[in-house]
Amino acid sequence: MVPDVVPEFESRPEASVSSRVRRRRRKTGGLAFPLACGGLLLLAITVAWFLTDPSRFRGSLSGELTASYVTADVLEPRSIDPQLVQTRSEDFAALVESLGERPGRVRSNVMVVAFVELDGTIQVRVEPASEYRLVRVGLGQSEALQQFVETQSNRLEGLRREDLANSLEQLLTDWQAAQEDDEVFEDWTGFRETVGLTALVGGLGHHSMARTGRQNLRCLYEAGGALYFLVPASLGEFQLVGRVRDDGSVPFPADFSVRIGSGG
Repeated sequence: MVPDVVPEFESRPEASVSSRVRRRRRKTGGLAFPLACGGLLLLAITVAWFLTDPSRFRGSLSGELTASYVTADVLEPRSIDPQLVQTRSEDFAALVESLGERPGRVRSNVMVVAFVELDGTIQVRVEPASEYRLVRVGLGQSEALQQFVETQSNRLEGLRREDLANSLEQLLTDWQAAQEDDEVFEDWTGFRETVGLTALVGGLGHHSMARTGRQNLRCLYEAGGALYFLVPASLGEFQLVGRVRDDGSVPFPADFSVRIGSGG
């Protein structure tokens, strides 16, 4: 027996399928615009960072400068920041205490560098030898050099502090080893430059050298917008160049001819 009424099955027209496709396209299209804007913004930020990257100096650090003789009175002692080795504060305090009883001293034909205790930290003092003269190179003589200092000083200072912290870590390790062997620590010569001279300069001085032809002399002191070098008394000129770091980089890519005379 055939029923009088055949039940109807609901079917979805093809139009509804195409509607879903259109809705998906509209949804995808709605996401595409903000994604595209985000990509453009990221690109703009990347380009801006590249153009203003502090490690990319676009000036020319070359030319002629003048240096002048100065007295050693300008060489004020410098103290080392204990925060550089805050993870080994107890070892640092013990080393400082020992310096109060027995200061470290390095004597050469060029200078005397002393490590003493003052106000709970290490103070570095330097005294030039009589056969050498202290010269001052003012950084304001070159517009490019002055611009370099203004834009790169923070980066160079960060590198200096990092180097000083690493050298202090090694100093503490060597000093502690001597204590464990019940010996007096005497190897201050190995830290004359890496700790002593590094503490006496700023970021630029840390990466500067005076090339005399026969030798490269590290910057001895930095203060008041000037670099100070200890050079042979008979020297009339030298090249101010950047120091090559252990990784081969030269953060201060300079090549200035410096004449020693009045001014500077």
